[in-house]
Amino acid sequence: MIGNDESPLPDTEVHYLRSEHVGDEFKVLIGHCLSSESAPMPVVFVSDASLLFGTAVDMIRLLNLYERLPTLLVVGVGYRVTDNNMILDLRSRDFTPTVDSRYAADDPATMGGAGRFLAFLRDELKPWVREQYRVDPDDSTFFGDSLGGLFATYVLLSEPATFRRYGIGSPSLRWDNELMFEHEAEYARVHDDLPAKVFFSVGAYENPEGDKRLREQLPADARAKAEADDEADPPADDVAETERMVALLRGRAYPSLKIDYEVLPGEYHETAPPLNLSRSLRYFFDAPR
Repeated sequence: MIGNDESPLPDTEVHYLRSEHVGDEFKVLIGHCLSSESAPMPVVFVSDASLLFGTAVDMIRLLNLYERLPTLLVVGVGYRVTDNNMILDLRSRDFTPTVDSRYAADDPATMGGAGRFLAFLRDELKPWVREQYRVDPDDSTFFGDSLGGLFATYVLLSEPATFRRYGIGSPSLRWDNELMFEHEAEYARVHDDLPAKVFFSVGAYENPEGDKRLREQLPADARAKAEADDEADPPADDVAETERMVALLRGRAYPSLKIDYEVLPGEYHETAPPLNLSRSLRYFFDAPR
């Protein structure tokens, strides 16, 4: 057990790692889920640490308790800021592969940095984790949700060997006129295999019908704001887009690709992330689902 009164959870650590690729400093959270005195541990990298790190650590520890998961090291990647708007800008900067013209009025510096963020994970963070902890560098998982799911799809279709497993929750696949589908076609054009274990999941209400259902349950003032937001930026059909991506990948018949997919009943974009993470981990490590 690591004693650190400044840690957000017991047996966790907080570090700060400067990235030359991104030109920024990241807050890196480490969660020890059981201890390993012998065999190197698999690593689970979780994006959106301010939202998902605690969820990941608690969930894995609970499943550890019932021997549903192996010993794991959780690495949460986040930022030094606490303001939610600043976090949203930073995650948009790091998780999006291009500048989306729909948001051209926004600061372009808050978009299009996925390539640099991937280089940070590959060249800076993963080697640092390998040097600091007893882990298996070839046994790693990445989980991302929403724009983090877009980023995970981007890595899968750009440099799939970066991670062994990809948990892709509610991916924002409509980004920049559905650019990821062009990436998928280009990858298939020049490759005959995709060596990865991949789990896609999405809430059943992550579509226009679900968005309408959610609005109808809001107070009048919140409903009016949601309707105005939808008028300016119509809701995506994340269910249909995720199903389309899964169907394309399955249809390629890559010999080394293991892929599964689940639509989560009764879940919205805001409520799906913990279940997306749980389903992903249970699929990856052959736990009951």
